[in-house]
Amino acid sequence: MKKTKLQQIVTYLGVCGVLIFTLTPIILLFIATFSSGQDLNAKTLHVLPEQWTLSNYKNIFAGTASDGSVPPFLTAMKNSLIVSISTTIVTLFVGIFAAYAYARFRFKGKDGLLISVLGFRMVPEVVLLIPLYVVLARMDMTNKLSSLVLIYSAFNLPFVIWLLQGYFHSIPKAIEEAAFIDGESYFSVLYKFVIPMSMPGIIAAGIFVMLISWDEFMFASIFTSTYEAKTITVAISEFSKRGMVDFGLQITGGFLASLPPIILALFFQKYIISGLSDGADKG
Repeated sequence: MKKTKLQQIVTYLGVCGVLIFTLTPIILLFIATFSSGQDLNAKTLHVLPEQWTLSNYKNIFAGTASDGSVPPFLTAMKNSLIVSISTTIVTLFVGIFAAYAYARFRFKGKDGLLISVLGFRMVPEVVLLIPLYVVLARMDMTNKLSSLVLIYSAFNLPFVIWLLQGYFHSIPKAIEEAAFIDGESYFSVLYKFVIPMSMPGIIAAGIFVMLISWDEFMFASIFTSTYEAKTITVAISEFSKRGMVDFGLQITGGFLASLPPIILALFFQKYIISGLSDGADKG
């Protein structure tokens, strides 16, 4: 049905409103990165800084601040990249096999096991914080990126299994049965047919795991105490010390930390939308 001119105008106004609501905080954040400490601490409200400066970017990359010390931001960003990418790889590797087993195999307690896996994700993370710390501390695994990868993988695995098993359910069994007749094994069928046909869901799951791992703060702040192991979210919080807050470095660090997720989401937006919508319908 063709839209009337009034409906088109209302649609355009709604889109413009959403864009303004979404982009305004990002634009203000970007402008604030060029503000001096005097502008950021000023009592009067002004959007544009009175004195434009690049000192925030220079200081955050040089590792200096108003009090003379700052967490190594580039090291923290590298740690976040290592943790988020490693978590995504581990979670998808395990999740694909687990989801395929739930979708295709019949075994005793299958439904109950799936519910228990999803139920684990519903447990508040803070409840498991102390037990996990005790275990990892006794195993001398604090201040190690591998510990964060294991923790993040465990918490993100239920979501990946739930999403992918819906995709695997939707693939006609006739395709796999024809492959088995040709002498293909389960692993080759999974690699040659199931995974390529489920790629939108796999990409969507991987993006969400990566974003969640990139933004996680609680576990990273508890299990890392050295600058060599801190992730980017913890490093940004370190700009506030001993009652003094360097707003310039916090804002600049927050803006730089938000760029990778924004770019990733924009680049793979069609996979995110199709992955979640199709996965929900097929599940």
